Amino acid sequence: MADSSLQLEQAAMKEMSDDEEVALAPSEDEEEVTVPAKEEKEDSQMNGVMVLALLDKIIGAVDQIQQTQSGLETRQQEMERSVTGIQSELTKLSKSHTTTANTVNKMLEKVRKVSVNVKSVRTNLEKQAGQIKRLESNENELLKRRNFKVMIYQAADLHSRARTKLNSGRFFMSSSYGLRG
Repeated sequence: MADSSLQLEQAAMKEMSDDEEVALAPSEDEEEVTVPAKEEKEDSQMNGVMVLALLDKIIGAVDQIQQTQSGLETRQQEMERSVTGIQSELTKLSKSHTTTANTVNKMLEKVRKVSVNVKSVRTNLEKQAGQIKRLESNENELLKRRNFKVMIYQAADLHSRARTKLNSGRFFMSSSYGLRG
């Protein structure tokens, strides 16, 4: 665009110089008067050319600025899309984090319950271990005396045999642990 206007101006200048050559040669008096007029025309033509060149440069700069601005607008739109995408991903991550936190809290609650159950089982096992030690010591004492034989029965079997032994008149010793002699 700027180059074509510059070419038009140069063509117009060539046409003017052709017209001046065709003109009749002036007399000496007229030459002095026309020389300053020619210089003024040349100066005004040079000034016009310079103005056109400057306008051409300004137009080029404005075009470049517009291109840069459109590029920046495109980048801005891409950035906005990226930010929107990041925001949606952060929202998803937040929801996922909340779900994970709830799951972890539920698991911790279950672990606490299991821990309480393990403690109660441990105390029961410790009590049973103490009872077993007492039974073993009682068994060892009875074996030392050799007065009793130790047999272990289940509770239902123990009651039926105990009745039979009592009815037959034999001596019977019973405990809650199924010992009899």
